[in-house]
Amino acid sequence: MASGKIFISYRREDTSGESGRLKDKLEQVFGQENIFYDVETLEAGLNFDQSIAKALGESKVLLAMIGPHWLKVVDSKGVSRLQKPDDWVRKEIAEALKRELRVIPVLVNGAEMPDPEDLPEELKELSLKHAQELTSSRWNYDVGELTKVLEKIITKKPQPTPDPIRSDNPQRPVVPPVPQPKSWWAKNYLWMIGGLVGFLILIGMCVPDDLDTYPEYQEQASTDFDQEANIIPESASGTDLHENDQNSGQFIPDISGEWDLYLNGQKVSVLAFSQNGADVAYYEYDLLDTRTAEGQGKVAGTDLLVDYYNTTLNVNGTISMSTDDDGLTWYGIINFPVSGFTGTVNIRKTNP
Repeated sequence: MASGKIFISYRREDTSGESGRLKDKLEQVFGQENIFYDVETLEAGLNFDQSIAKALGESKVLLAMIGPHWLKVVDSKGVSRLQKPDDWVRKEIAEALKRELRVIPVLVNGAEMPDPEDLPEELKELSLKHAQELTSSRWNYDVGELTKVLEKIITKKPQPTPDPIRSDNPQRPVVPPVPQPKSWWAKNYLWMIGGLVGFLILIGMCVPDDLDTYPEYQEQASTDFDQEANIIPESASGTDLHENDQNSGQFIPDISGEWDLYLNGQKVSVLAFSQNGADVAYYEYDLLDTRTAEGQGKVAGTDLLVDYYNTTLNVNGTISMSTDDDGLTWYGIINFPVSGFTGTVNIRKTNP
């Protein structure tokens, strides 16, 4: 398989949009450095004629983009552009044929191959070439068929080393699990249960038989007992608690797993969280399962604050959220200080 570039020849008045769209697709397969597209590839101040000749000298394939108006485009005097010797499209294709490059006519949006009598002498060979079609209604399929042809001629760009694969989704790398330390309650629950039983026995021995005749005392004793036994308040009973901070007594919600991220009310991505107590880390994936961002931060009670780094756009920001439904949903803002952009965000458990 030979290396080289793909030269895209087109008329701005005819196939500019389709040519740019095709260029983007081909860059994903063969790399930006292997695509010559004059609008973006030529540097300012260079001799256009010499640059085109140099680019064709480095190319293996020329794609002649032919739309419905390819033959009909005229200059300010009404003369057909293709019939003018100094027309750049004519020069590009003629030079490619002269160099014996692979010239592939690409028929866009129902265009037909031009008849030999409609072409200048130096382009008549073009009418003998087998063409590829590109249509808007089946764009991905048509581009795929063209790519198969080009892969036989042009070297594809190296594929990046894949991340570890997750069994439930082979397209998405695994978020490295964070070791989960035992909570204070998990370490000491046997002692607490033993102390509670002993306390109940002591209460039974000390409380007088006629205690129920003193309702005020009975209510106070129950309150003191709840506080002394460190019973979880009823308001936290619906929360999936990850860890109990022994020093602050603050319960930390468990946010590990996958959450749908909504920006200004529109679902835009998925956050995959891992958690170690109050410390959290995450990867973000767009709706095509491509990793686009990552970050880390802390969760404490009803507050969640994480750094945000977009690996696609190379920008930093922060996400600040809180919850009012025991950690089932989080609401807040995302902020990019450099650009000044601020948007409202919320996350919901992907598979609650």
